[in-house]
Amino acid sequence: MTFLVWLLIIFAMIIVLLLIRKYTSLEFVAHAKLLFKAWSVWLGAISAAVTGYMMQFPNAALDAWNSLPPDVKSFIPPNLLGYISPTLMVMAVLAQYVRQNKLKDRADQMRGNP
Repeated sequence: MTFLVWLLIIFAMIIVLLLIRKYTSLEFVAHAKLLFKAWSVWLGAISAAVTGYMMQFPNAALDAWNSLPPDVKSFIPPNLLGYISPTLMVMAVLAQYVRQNKLKDRADQMRGNP
């Protein structure tokens, strides 16, 4: 699957979600605009982007590894790249438990709470 096809599928999923929201009783949460500032959303998006990039260009990681100097390679585990995306996803889940005070204050303002 090419990267362009993958992007088109993601775009189609977004359009379908928006159409479902428009023509059914599905509603977004009131603080949906604030979610773009949440750490968990950013970490999940970065993880998806890294995974998509590695699936599309598998030789990029090997080329980057081969371009490292030998002294740097000696203290970096060779299988480190395989753990980057899963680690980011775990961090995204854990970030949902961390209160971001600025976002909480803005969400309270949107709800009308003092």
